[in-house]
Amino acid sequence: MSLPPYLDLPTSDDYRHHYKETYCQTGVVTFDGIWVGFFPETFDHAFFRDSSRQTKDKAVFDRQRAERMPWIRALLLDPNAELYKRVMNAGKVRRIALDPTERYAVIIQMHPKRQNRARFITAYVVDSDSALKKMCANPRWT
Repeated sequence: MSLPPYLDLPTSDDYRHHYKETYCQTGVVTFDGIWVGFFPETFDHAFFRDSSRQTKDKAVFDRQRAERMPWIRALLLDPNAELYKRVMNAGKVRRIALDPTERYAVIIQMHPKRQNRARFITAYVVDSDSALKKMCANPRWT
């Protein structure tokens, strides 16, 4: 898969505006017909990181994640992406779309009653081998 170029904007506010304009207003329909909604309140979770492993505060803007924002749409539209199913503790079903070459993952959460609806959760570069192995240990999406 050929991913689009990085997005280079001056500030986190510019990235936030781009996210709202590009994703929140229309959503994305995946290659297999799932409408994925994007919400303004998800920006901080997706594009900020914790200042330390202990704080869990999402206080630091993560430019690496933000620069790859165009990859979200590209991966959701790619029929060749590796797809995995992860069931969370509360029974919520998440779909992981992975580009194994770039080690880039997009996570969406399926609507509990409408199989053709989901919401964007996050997207990031899987930077550790153990995290990638754990992700790929989930069952394949069918």
